Amino acid sequence: MKKQDIKQLEVNPYDNLPSFIKTESLKSLKPVIEVKDLKHHFRTKKGKKILYDGLNLEIYENERLAIIGPNGAGKTYLVSLICGYAKFHEGEIKYNFKYSHSPYEKLSVQFQDLQFPSCLTPRDLIEFSQKLCDTHISSKMYNEGLKAFQIDKILDTKMSKLSGGQQQRVNVFIAMLSKPKVLFLDEFTTGLDIAIKNNIQDFINLYCDTYKVALVIISHDIDIIEEMVERVIVIANKHKIVDASAKDINTKFGSMKKFLRKYIIY
Repeated sequence: MKKQDIKQLEVNPYDNLPSFIKTESLKSLKPVIEVKDLKHHFRTKKGKKILYDGLNLEIYENERLAIIGPNGAGKTYLVSLICGYAKFHEGEIKYNFKYSHSPYEKLSVQFQDLQFPSCLTPRDLIEFSQKLCDTHISSKMYNEGLKAFQIDKILDTKMSKLSGGQQQRVNVFIAMLSKPKVLFLDEFTTGLDIAIKNNIQDFINLYCDTYKVALVIISHDIDIIEEMVERVIVIANKHKIVDASAKDINTKFGSMKKFLRKYIIY
């Protein structure tokens, strides 16, 4: 491979994308989570890899937010930090809501690569998860969720016998058994066919509206982002380079789809 070709491979396409921070319309909203001057790095064989170098962002009450960016930008790791699964080196994360013992009890998350014990069934996992919840959704919402996710048909089937898409549906539904302040969904549409995806999308909207839950989606699914969110944050190059409402994005770029095609780079 020629040196010129190697240099082209090393070019970060996000270096050439303009920043777009337009948060004036958010000032009247109440932030439930504030990430302030977050700094974090990893040690690798090649030296120190800086993940965030002064990252700042807010998650607002009852909002629908998408966090996007290139692979390796730290989107999923940011959720891990916010939810207490990992520790950061510098900065602050503030939780502006009431809780009994820990703010993490008011957060619910579905990670894309979660692995369940193969010998258990969805019913086993759901019943165990319910015991861990400090709040519970209504019986009506629970039954509607089972139908929307089509879990009612596979409740007593061992996880090892389920397809990847079926396991993903169980994974997402379990994250929605309580009534958190914020629900984090990480690539939740992976492995879902269109019909089920639409049903799940409708149920998530109903769930969040009913229980006043802020929704944070990490996704590369352009259709889901366009249809579900009211605001988009792009994390790249150790910082936040975009933070704007769907309305402001449509005004600036012509449409959400045009913006996403420009800023979602694999």
